[in-house]
Amino acid sequence: METLKVRTYELCGTNHEIGYELGKSIVNIPELICEQTNKSNVVTKEEENYVVELFDKYCPGLNEELQGFADAIQVDSSQLLYYTMTYLRPGCSQVALTPELTENGHVLFARNFDFSHHMEDFALCKTKVVGKYAHIGTTVMQFGRTEGMNECGLGVSQTSCGYPVGAQEGMRKPKIVGLQFWAVIRYLLENCKDVEEALGYIEDMPIAYNINLLLADKSGNMVLVETLDGKKEIKKINEFGNKREYFLHSTNHIHIDKLHKLEPQSMNNSIHRYNLIKEYVDNSKKISEKDLMNFLSLKYPYGLSCNYYNDFFGTLKSIVMDLNTGTFNILWGGLESNIWNKYYLNDNIKSTTQLINIDIEKAPSDFFELIE
Repeated sequence: METLKVRTYELCGTNHEIGYELGKSIVNIPELICEQTNKSNVVTKEEENYVVELFDKYCPGLNEELQGFADAIQVDSSQLLYYTMTYLRPGCSQVALTPELTENGHVLFARNFDFSHHMEDFALCKTKVVGKYAHIGTTVMQFGRTEGMNECGLGVSQTSCGYPVGAQEGMRKPKIVGLQFWAVIRYLLENCKDVEEALGYIEDMPIAYNINLLLADKSGNMVLVETLDGKKEIKKINEFGNKREYFLHSTNHIHIDKLHKLEPQSMNNSIHRYNLIKEYVDNSKKISEKDLMNFLSLKYPYGLSCNYYNDFFGTLKSIVMDLNTGTFNILWGGLESNIWNKYYLNDNIKSTTQLINIDIEKAPSDFFELIE
């Protein structure tokens, strides 16, 4: 058992003001500044100029926010680790349900995010950038988002599509120059009101991370966008022949046939979790927020919660969102004893800290086994 600290806060203002506020919040915490900066910059000046142009085109406002952060902690913005980490992690499960399947007739969105507790912000943030849509979600490297929903009722989440892509040793090297998932998700939340608008933005966006990007809006539109080494395929909720489907879900393998043919192997645990979600939804009548909370926190192999943190597969956060009411439920650390917290997007979010516990276990011997 380990005890960890999680944070909740709200950010308002221009991108530069938000970045500066973030920087001021850690300016007297040397270890946090060290985590966010890289004194020996590993990108060339040419690469630095390119990534600045990339962010300006596909993530407008991000450069200003990073500059505000750098101003506050008094470093050159090129030393911020976010640039080298995003210029290009994790196992997860997710599902979006149309109103036909839910107890309250709303669109519900649920996900578990699994990775290492040593590589997690443990922070929930409501963000209101001037001129952009307000949204709530958890952060990655402070500036990015792992999932969230915005004031228009758009929900965005992700799972890794195959082996995680990144610049770090041991990860799959990116095949194209492009963005990490956390930059893509935040951009969509801040700039898109619904699924169709988000699809328009994604069409030409270079995404280096291999991602299962799940999009849903409060009207019930849903789509899974899958990327593999720069290739993109889309699966819409209504593209199933004559049979009407009422949910979309993904775990950590490739689900769309055109891409699956290129990489047919999948981890045993990913297939198992994918089937668990399908069986759960198929065998349920009307599903409530509480039902989804119970399912997310049920321990693997009977549910989706995993305790294999030292194997980079521990449940860091479980989330259930109601896209119609703007309700955001979160459980940190996969243990119900940590207590589910409920937030409303329309409310002001108070800055708080909370201590949570995690149980650490070793993954079963066949957990990462590759099968076709």
